[in-house]
Amino acid sequence: MQGSTLPRVRIVSTGGTIANTPTGRLTIDQVLSDIARWHPTADPRQIADITVTEVLREGAETFTPAEWVTIARGVTSAIEQLDVDAVIVTHGTFTAEETAYFLHLTVRSPKPVVVVCSQRKHSTIGNDGDKNLLDAIRVAVDPAARGRGVLLLLNEEIHSAREVTKTNQRPSGFVSGLLGLLGSVEADQVSFYRQPTRRHTTSSELTVPADGNLPRVDVVATYAGADGVAVRAFVEAGAKGIVVNGFSYSGKPHQNQVAALHEAVERGVPVVLVNRGGGGRAPNEPDGQDEFVRGDNLSAQKARVLLSLALTRTTNLAELRRIFGEY
Repeated sequence: MQGSTLPRVRIVSTGGTIANTPTGRLTIDQVLSDIARWHPTADPRQIADITVTEVLREGAETFTPAEWVTIARGVTSAIEQLDVDAVIVTHGTFTAEETAYFLHLTVRSPKPVVVVCSQRKHSTIGNDGDKNLLDAIRVAVDPAARGRGVLLLLNEEIHSAREVTKTNQRPSGFVSGLLGLLGSVEADQVSFYRQPTRRHTTSSELTVPADGNLPRVDVVATYAGADGVAVRAFVEAGAKGIVVNGFSYSGKPHQNQVAALHEAVERGVPVVLVNRGGGGRAPNEPDGQDEFVRGDNLSAQKARVLLSLALTRTTNLAELRRIFGEY
C-alpha cells in the first residue's frame, strides 16, 4: 500500500487449518480477500499494510525440527526489514506451541511476533480462523505487544509461547496452565496484564544453528511398568539428549528406567526430567546430587525444544541446569 501510514505487518504463512478448506489449502492472500469480501467492516487491510511470505503450505502434524528452522529463518528475514513493524505466523494447531517456543528462543527482535491458528477450516460453519487472524493483526500492531516475546493467539486470548499448550479441538482449546494468559482481545481494545520474565528473543543466547541441523532429542514417557527399553533404543538411534516426562510432581522416572538413563548420561547424552502432570516445576535435588537436569515447569515438548537448542552450545551439566533455570 504505497504511501500508507498504517503499521506494516508481514505474514509468514506455513499452512494449517487457518488456510484450509474442505477442497484444499488456500494462500493467506486469498483468506484475507475472503474476509474483506464477506465482512467489509472487518477488512484486515484497513488495520495494517499487510504483505505475505509463504514459507510452507503443509499441515503442522507433518512438521519436524527442519520446519522450525525454515519458519525461524523466514520470520527473522522479515523482522529484520526496516519496513516491517511486526510479524504474524499462520500455523496449524498440532505443533504450534513448539514452533512458537522455538521462535521465542531464537528470534532476536523486540518487534511483535504473533503465531495464529484455527481449530476449524476456512469457509466452514463456525470457522474461528478468520476472527483469529483479524485479532492477531490487532495484537501485532498494538504498541504494548512489543518486547513480550513470541505470542500465540486464538479465541481472543493472548498466550506466551513458553506456557501455551493445545488441550482439545475446540476454539478455546489452547491454555496456559497455572500461569495464565498474557492478555485478551475485546471489540474495543487489546489488553495485556502480565509480562514474561524468563529469557526470550532479545535476551536469548540461543540461535538457529548456521547449518540448520539440530541435535536429535527424544521424549520418554514414565508410567507404571516403564523400563529402559525406550531410553536405550533412542540412544542407539542417535539421540543427543533425552527428556523424561516423569512422575508428578518431581519428574522422577520409574525405578526400572533409572539404570538406562544413567547409561545414557555416561555416554554423553544429557537427561532432562519434567513433571508429566503439568502443574508446576520439577524441583532440583539438594546440592545437585544426581546427574539429571530438571526442566523447571516446561512441558515435555517445550523442554525438548530448549534442550535441542541448548545442546548446540554445550553438554555441560552445570550449564544446562543454568539454561533451564533462566529460560
